[in-house]
Amino acid sequence: MTTPNKTTAIATTTTKPSAIALMASRLSVEPAKLYETLKATVFKNATSEELMALIVVANEYGLNPFLKELYCFPAKGGGVVPIISVDGWNKMMIRQPDFDGIEFEFEEDAERHPITCTCTIHVKNRTHPVRVTEYFEECKRNTDPWNNMPHRMLRNRTLCQASRIAFGFSGVKHEEETIDVESVVMPSEPLRAIKAPAPADASPEAEKQPQPAGATPQAELEAFIMSNGFTFADLVKWANESGNIEDAGSLPGFGDVPAAVCARLLKAKTGLLKGLAMAKGGAQ
Repeated sequence: MTTPNKTTAIATTTTKPSAIALMASRLSVEPAKLYETLKATVFKNATSEELMALIVVANEYGLNPFLKELYCFPAKGGGVVPIISVDGWNKMMIRQPDFDGIEFEFEEDAERHPITCTCTIHVKNRTHPVRVTEYFEECKRNTDPWNNMPHRMLRNRTLCQASRIAFGFSGVKHEEETIDVESVVMPSEPLRAIKAPAPADASPEAEKQPQPAGATPQAELEAFIMSNGFTFADLVKWANESGNIEDAGSLPGFGDVPAAVCARLLKAKTGLLKGLAMAKGGAQ
């Protein structure tokens, strides 16, 4: 008696790689080591769940957090939000297969101060280009980059908004938009206004003057450091020596110090002043 041949169907399942495995493959590193490094550096303020969400965003847009293309920022009410730098926005834009060029046009006053910046993005599959105009008076902040490089800062702001509209980038924000729109605070406690101490000869009335409404952490840190006789160069020197601010030497001014770092430094003002004094080479 012949036993008929039986074909056994073997079910096969394909396991999708995890988000961290996808990023690790893209960056050519071990997933476990990548996770530990992200947790200890660029995403150090995030919980494990938030870190994975940030990794998903980085994978979605093909961004490298170690190149400062994406990082996390403390959000109002706790948690973090994904923030993309202008380099990240530019990278996302030029990778689009339908991207067909970009143009900028400034409107200036009689003294060549910027009034508006219009960004035009050409998209291959559209009849009309995308044009977005941003207004200097609505965007400007009292920081070193805005005071020293107003045209560049307004251009960067316009590029981010125009690329978002042209290609539908969603779920992410650029640096200054987060500060302006989200009213960012630290997850552990509200980021309250921290007033710089008054000079020794200041009157009690002057000491009671409140901080301007809407003061940013960067502005508060600048006021505190400058009022105590130090400069941004002193902060950078101390930060490079102590490692308290990552890549401090690449920051052009107070306005580029991450808000979370500013809040941390302002919570330890006594230690900050001692460190600045040592870096400057004298006692304070």
